[in-house]
Amino acid sequence: MRDHRVRVGYVDTDKAGVVHHTVYLVWLEQARIEYLRAGGLDYRAFERDTQLGLPVIEARMRYRAPARFDDVVEIETWVSTSSRAKVVFESRIRRAEGGEILCEGIVECACVDMQAERACSMPEAVRRACASGRGTA
Repeated sequence: MRDHRVRVGYVDTDKAGVVHHTVYLVWLEQARIEYLRAGGLDYRAFERDTQLGLPVIEARMRYRAPARFDDVVEIETWVSTSSRAKVVFESRIRRAEGGEILCEGIVECACVDMQAERACSMPEAVRRACASGRGTA
């Protein structure tokens, strides 16, 4: 499990100062990339060098409480499932001060050959990066 911190920007909020629901998906993507980076995978180099990618094929969100402008939030991310061709990231977004759960998300990504636009087997480097965060805080 790994944590990624973000400060809510003014641009992330609506007129009432509440974070727009789509911003949470952006934060989950940032946290996934940082999760992989911490596991030793440079995602930019991975895409460039292999012509493979990990596009989102399904996302589920459960919104519990609003984040607001200038809050600091923590995105806790872990891999719950991985197979030859897909990986499932689960995340919990909390307000850093007090730890209140704001949102929970599950994002499923498939390994895809970007040129052929077809699912393919997950390279060992990706499997290692996904497994590296299991059991850590």
